Amino acid sequence: MLGTVIEELASTVDELATVELTGIEPRELLEGIRDLEVVRRRLDAATDVLVEHCEATAAFVEDGHKSTKSCIKHLGRLSGGEALARTQTVRAWKQLPTVTEAYRSGKIPTGCMRAVARVAANPRIRALLEVADPVFAEMATELGHDDFCAWLKDWERLADADGAAHAAERDHERRGARLVQNEIDGTWRLESDHGDLQGAAMADIFDAFVQAELDADVGWAKEHLGDGWTPDQLPRTPRQRRADALFAIFRRAMAQPADAKNPEPLVSIVFGDDDLETEVRRQCGDPVSADPTRVEDTVCSTVSGHRIHPSSALAALMVGYIRRIVTDADSNVIDLGRRRRFFTGSARDAAFIQALLQKSGTGCLFPGCDTPHRRLQVDHTRAYGTGGATAPHNSDLSCGVHNRLKEHGFRPLRQPDGGWVVLRPDDTPVTPSA
Repeated sequence: MLGTVIEELASTVDELATVELTGIEPRELLEGIRDLEVVRRRLDAATDVLVEHCEATAAFVEDGHKSTKSCIKHLGRLSGGEALARTQTVRAWKQLPTVTEAYRSGKIPTGCMRAVARVAANPRIRALLEVADPVFAEMATELGHDDFCAWLKDWERLADADGAAHAAERDHERRGARLVQNEIDGTWRLESDHGDLQGAAMADIFDAFVQAELDADVGWAKEHLGDGWTPDQLPRTPRQRRADALFAIFRRAMAQPADAKNPEPLVSIVFGDDDLETEVRRQCGDPVSADPTRVEDTVCSTVSGHRIHPSSALAALMVGYIRRIVTDADSNVIDLGRRRRFFTGSARDAAFIQALLQKSGTGCLFPGCDTPHRRLQVDHTRAYGTGGATAPHNSDLSCGVHNRLKEHGFRPLRQPDGGWVVLRPDDTPVTPSA
């Protein structure tokens, strides 16, 4: 029976691969891609059902495997990480029935299901899973993969405050770096590991240098090719620009005198007043417990969106390593720290903070766009020429390409929850996600 179903499925896949696509309307194609993604999720869930049965019946013993994980790793030629994720998924099903039902119906992406299963494997938060189950299902259904994983990480931090703090401390203690030369071809490779705070600071610095290299290439293209240049005509690839940016950082450091003063603060961190107080009390040994149901009301992140554990932020705050931006329950800035110049005359920074505190986040508002934070443009949602104010509430973040789409009739519409819907020139929304 199982073999027959698989043969029929394979036949259907073969038929799908031969569908004539010539002449198909773009919107129909986009909707087809979306709908097929839902089917693929359901197929992933059905495959996991077989894994669950293999686990329950110990069928893996038939071929001498030690576990379900090692069995499916062999059968599917999977990575160890993927095999573990599948076994974690089926083990989480009994604890998360609402999530499981949504996953099997295709409402939750496979990657989001794997992330939930990883969190569910944490023994310190299992007592909360029954309450969290419908919340997980709702958020995994509504949010994109990256946003959901960020939300889930925050939830786990609140549910397992001590464990998350120990992990952050462990990552910092394990920091290291090395520059290794390949003895065969003479090339060099830089490898490094850092904690959350160091990593966030380095990411912002690196992004700034990469942007400088891109600006240099664009300047060359405009000078030699005119305004009609295309990205593939730039003198360097993105990979090459990143390598040259890293080298520029080394050269800049070497050019500084030995007694040069480091710029401070290196990182600006936004966190809620309650979060700061809770972390201070926890560090002082008070038996505090964070409420994982208020994930949306908490934030501890750099302005560019990199998550920071409150313990790392608090430690850095004590030595003046960061600029603090404390918000109240209504997301109003109530403390700018020692450097109040941060907002002075800077509507751009205010717009980024406004986006960070809302559901939209600090990415391009256009769905699916992953343009880096440093390359986003801040623009008026309601055009300045039609009376739109230059203020955070009338701002939006988008990359250059999607910002220019406004001139061709595309229009972003802010939702009551802070998210965005992008409308086509005919006022219909762009194809929604699966």
